[in-house]
Amino acid sequence: MSVFISLLKKELRTSFYSPIAYVVMFFFWALTGGNFYWLLGQLSHGESLTLSTQLMFSGPIITFVLPFVIPLITMRLFAEERKLGTLEALLTTSVQIPQLVLAKFFGALIFFVILLLPSIVYVSVLSHLTPGELVGFPDYGALKSGVLGVLLVGSLYVSVGLFMSSLTSNQIVAAIGGFAVLFGSLMGMMYMAYTSQSSSVRVVGQFYSSFAHMMDFARGIVDSKIVVMYLANVAWFLFATVRVVESKRV
Repeated sequence: MSVFISLLKKELRTSFYSPIAYVVMFFFWALTGGNFYWLLGQLSHGESLTLSTQLMFSGPIITFVLPFVIPLITMRLFAEERKLGTLEALLTTSVQIPQLVLAKFFGALIFFVILLLPSIVYVSVLSHLTPGELVGFPDYGALKSGVLGVLLVGSLYVSVGLFMSSLTSNQIVAAIGGFAVLFGSLMGMMYMAYTSQSSSVRVVGQFYSSFAHMMDFARGIVDSKIVVMYLANVAWFLFATVRVVESKRV
């Protein structure tokens, strides 16, 4: 466990020493802040408070930005180490590869969680804007499920980005590959879920569509099958990453 903690601390230090981390942070916070400003404008025109909080966790900004932002977070995780030659040196030590993979995964996931922290401020602002006679707002159950949905989707995206980074020594290639996989699957499943003429295809698309999942979670709908599916997919990509890194040790 001490080895894992040391590796995790190293990943977090490396993340915040990198200029790209602050570029990503500024970009993401600027977009989510702009989204919140837009929601305030909608409220001034009579939009529902409940719908506004739902859009914070399932609106087009966060849905379409995550496939772009997360590959920027994960692109360096293994690609940079392979380019600098430090991965091969690390693999000659007693460090276990699953520990290394998990440390990089949780390091990137913690950074992603930090990106979401301003949402707490936004919810606080909305709660202070609530008329005193309005009971039951904010719906903390829906807020918790909305956060859960974003964390599940973010965890899957981080595991995919980590896997793509393990395949190459070029960070740009890792970022483009991660973006292509994540954005392509997002758009493909949305097309299947909402545009296909076949009802069976729509059912499949809605079951696998992260956009549909985030909408449901933001409404307070938590389906245990969806939660298990995300955790299983995260585990599969982490296992695949371990196998790829193990192949470099041979």
